[in-house]
Amino acid sequence: MVSERLKYRAVTLNDLDAFVSLVQDEYVRRYMMDGVLYPPEWCAERIRESEALFERHGVGLWLACERESDQLVGFCGFLEVLAADPVHPEPELAFALFERFARRGYATEMARASIAAARTQSWPTPIFAGVDVVNAASLRVLEKLGFVHVATHQGAFGNMLLLRLG
Repeated sequence: MVSERLKYRAVTLNDLDAFVSLVQDEYVRRYMMDGVLYPPEWCAERIRESEALFERHGVGLWLACERESDQLVGFCGFLEVLAADPVHPEPELAFALFERFARRGYATEMARASIAAARTQSWPTPIFAGVDVVNAASLRVLEKLGFVHVATHQGAFGNMLLLRLG
């Protein structure tokens, strides 16, 4: 999968070190990981869950790299974050990137590519995403893509919004 400036590959256990570097990055942990420093074993389990999600729905998590430099930018795709939530049992859209790539439009590009990939699969509509209210940058990305607020939950940093697209 490719977008204007990025290329994507499904994350596998061969990518464990790269995925760990993202998950443990201070900027990524600020919101995505609720500040928690997760060990490599936790990351490996998320990768296995992503692989299973690819098997079931044709989507999961992708690593995103710059097309020209091949530098790792971040990850995007779908996670089974709130799969037990009766409001929406489907996996949620997720995206995270290293701070040095922030404010360049990459998060929007990654989210848009993930949504497009889901739409080519037998993906249930609507698509959901969760975001902490204090994470203004990610909230702007989701609103720009047409997501609307449908519920509020208590999160690690206060209110967490559940947003829906479609």
